[in-house]
Amino acid sequence: MKTQTKDFVVRIILTPILILGFVLNRVYDTFFGWWFGPLVQKRENQALWDDVQANLYFLYTKGQPLKEKWPRPLPFDYASVYLTYENLRFCFTRGRGDSAVSLSPRHAPKDSHQLEMVIAALDCKNIAHVPACRNLAEAAELIRPHLDDMNRAFSETQYPKFRNLP
Repeated sequence: MKTQTKDFVVRIILTPILILGFVLNRVYDTFFGWWFGPLVQKRENQALWDDVQANLYFLYTKGQPLKEKWPRPLPFDYASVYLTYENLRFCFTRGRGDSAVSLSPRHAPKDSHQLEMVIAALDCKNIAHVPACRNLAEAAELIRPHLDDMNRAFSETQYPKFRNLP
């Protein structure tokens, strides 16, 4: 009998809360979400750009930043920025205290690879022996010595061979 009472009380309390949540979500989307979300995202992306510029100046000065006019909002405090450098297209992401770098060939931007995996393939190492990059300063330490090799490997002529490496 007590279980049935608990279930009944939970249903009576939970149903209005779910309805209220749905209504508030629709009100937010209608009046604020279409302009406030992209505005906050633009600010987060700009902060990440500033960090990329400070830590990866050797890429930023010679590369081309790809800026979005109206960025799509990402969850929580995530930010994402793109930078092209010769044959490479870098994607820097940050959120919840973690940073990640992925790269793809400039001619095939959807074919993305994590930086650590690319470094391991270039050095013929096990991924366990490649230091993880938890922030942009550590990413810069990984990228700088391998930049020319990555650029060659991601060229249109060499990339099909590199992509098929085990």
